Amino acid sequence: MTRLPPPLLRDPAFRWYFLARTSSHLGDGLIAVALLFGALRLGASPTGVGLVLLAGRLPVVVFTLAGGVVGDLLSRRAVMLAADLVRCASQALTAVLLLTGTAALWHLAALQAVAGTATAFFAPAAAGLVADVVPAARRRQANALVNAAQHAATLAAPVVSAALVAGVGAGVSFAVDAATFAVSAAALGALRLPTRSVPRRPGPLDALRHGWRDFRSRPWLPATTIQIAVINGACISPFLVLGPIIADRQLGGPLAWAFIGNGYAVGALLGSAVAVRWKPRRPLRVAVTIPVALAPLLVLLAAGAPVPALAAAAVPAGVQAAVYAVLTETARQVHVPADLVARATGLSTVVSLAAAPVGMALAGPAAERVGADAVLLAGALVAVLSVPLALAVRSVRHLPAELEPAR
Repeated sequence: MTRLPPPLLRDPAFRWYFLARTSSHLGDGLIAVALLFGALRLGASPTGVGLVLLAGRLPVVVFTLAGGVVGDLLSRRAVMLAADLVRCASQALTAVLLLTGTAALWHLAALQAVAGTATAFFAPAAAGLVADVVPAARRRQANALVNAAQHAATLAAPVVSAALVAGVGAGVSFAVDAATFAVSAAALGALRLPTRSVPRRPGPLDALRHGWRDFRSRPWLPATTIQIAVINGACISPFLVLGPIIADRQLGGPLAWAFIGNGYAVGALLGSAVAVRWKPRRPLRVAVTIPVALAPLLVLLAAGAPVPALAAAAVPAGVQAAVYAVLTETARQVHVPADLVARATGLSTVVSLAAAPVGMALAGPAAERVGADAVLLAGALVAVLSVPLALAVRSVRHLPAELEPAR
């Protein structure tokens, strides 16, 4: 009888990695609400909210490519640890400014830019570290577990953060966020791995060129990256900017927005649970099709639907996000050489997020000119049209779940 491998969480290395990622995601869930409503309470207009969000997202776009190179050339654990310490400090300072009543919008923007820069180095190293911690055959399961924990954390975090914002202000949420990064840093400090061998340590520019050549040689990588870039810019960014404003003005404030976010998180948990067990033969064919599930949420928000309907529509949107993330991240970890995974992740993240800051910066002015409903409906249309365009790439339709044996 074939013995099943032990659960991943019995492996001490994966357990520490899992704790670090989960704690970091919990803090991110708290800030998603605290930053938006903290800016609104400081008098930010829709354009101002978009610019504060832009300040946190733009450094991710600018520096993630460098983060991918660093994550392949240096210790990924050390890169993640340093990023956590920087984020802990920046969020702690934000908390102090808000709690003492001395914060201004530019403070929020500047400190979130610092945190975003650290995230740009953390994320590619975290994706690459899975290849160091987990054998190839179990990476889809590892990614699904990390995604499930991420969305479980963000299920509770928005409600907690909204209650804190409504009760004692956004500063406490930032203080808790700083603590979560401290926990993540402690977990990474306890993580012990064998030294990762690098046969030849190229210079940064050579490493970048090598990563770019490999990225271009796999058409499914640019295709999926461009699809998510378009969705980030035209669908997700307007939703994140305009959604809390609509919630604040028409739906009841932070708790209403948190309830909608909970629907999304429940869906993401369901999607992660599906991804743990479901192994489609052609994973990218599935991944690029499911973004159509975003469209109903955007249409209902544009139509002024009540909170329960929006929360219900957020469930399939969350399912698609989790399944898409697990399938595409596992594809990179399986089909890209291990010493290039962080660079592939960095390149994919840079391109896929490049449209997000633009979308955030333009969503407010566009809503003021043509109306929030028109902006959201356009996003729904983009989500639907992105599917046939991505499926037009042959390798997207035919990439196998596992490496095929050499002939």
